[in-house]
Amino acid sequence: MTFYELLKKFSIEELWYILQNRHDVSGKPIKAGRLFGLYKSAYAELIALHAENATANNVLVCEFTIEGEDGGAPDSWIHCHMLSPDKSDSGEMQSFAIDFIPWNELIDCKVSDDSLAKLGEFVCAAELLWEITFYGYSKAKVDEEAEKLSRLADDVASGNAKTHPINPDDWKPNEEEAIEEEKAIAEWIARAPDKVKNIVFGFYAAAVCGRDEDVDDITVQETLRRLKEVLGESSAQELCNDEYVRLVRFMVSELDYDNKYLLLSRMFDG
Repeated sequence: MTFYELLKKFSIEELWYILQNRHDVSGKPIKAGRLFGLYKSAYAELIALHAENATANNVLVCEFTIEGEDGGAPDSWIHCHMLSPDKSDSGEMQSFAIDFIPWNELIDCKVSDDSLAKLGEFVCAAELLWEITFYGYSKAKVDEEAEKLSRLADDVASGNAKTHPINPDDWKPNEEEAIEEEKAIAEWIARAPDKVKNIVFGFYAAAVCGRDEDVDDITVQETLRRLKEVLGESSAQELCNDEYVRLVRFMVSELDYDNKYLLLSRMFDG
C-alpha cells in the first residue's frame, strides 16, 4: 500500500482525532481551528500530488520507540522515517529522515507492511502526516525550509557563516534571578488584598487539580473578570496597574497557547 492509498482511506477529520490526541495540538479553541485548517490544506495538497503509474523504491516506516530512565515511567513515541536502497547496489537499505523530502517524492512511496500490521493503518496515516508537516504545512514551505538548511550547510562548509562554540553554562538557568523573581512575586502576593489572594489561589488550585469547565468556573476568563472587579473597588486602590500587569504576566507564563491568547487579548478590555 502506498502513502497515497493509505491517506485516501481516511478523511482529515478522522486523522485529526489521532493528531489532536497524540500530539496535544487541539488546544481550545484558537490553536485547534488554525491547525486543523493547515492540516486540511496539507492533506488536500498531498492527495493532489499523486501521480498515476508512479514507481518508488523507497519505503516509509513507522516504528514504536520506547525509552526508560532509571526504571521510571517510559518515554514512548512513534518515529517515522524512509528506507531507500543503498547506492552501492549492495541490496541494503539506508534510513533517512522524511522532514525535508519533497512531498511529491513521498506520496507514492510504499508504506511498510510491518508498520501497518503493528500500528494499524489509521495511526500510520496520521503519524506520517504529522512527521512530514514538521517544517511546514505545504510542499512550497517545506521546500523553502530545506533550501535554507542546504544554504546554511554550504555556508558553514565554505567558512562564509559565523559559528560559535556552544557553552553549556549559557543554557543553565540563572538561579539567583529565579530566586529574586519568586521572592518578588511572593512579597507582592503577601501585600495584595485578600480578594486578590483568593482569586490567585483559586486559579492555581484549579490548574493543579484539573479544570472541568462544566462544573468549575475558575477559567482564565473568570479569573480575569474577578481581578478587574477587585481593581474597580475603592478598597483595593493599593493594587496599582503595574502590579496587576505583573500578576497577569506571571499567570500567563503558566498557561498553554490558547489560554495565553485569551488572557492577553482581554487584559485591558473594558
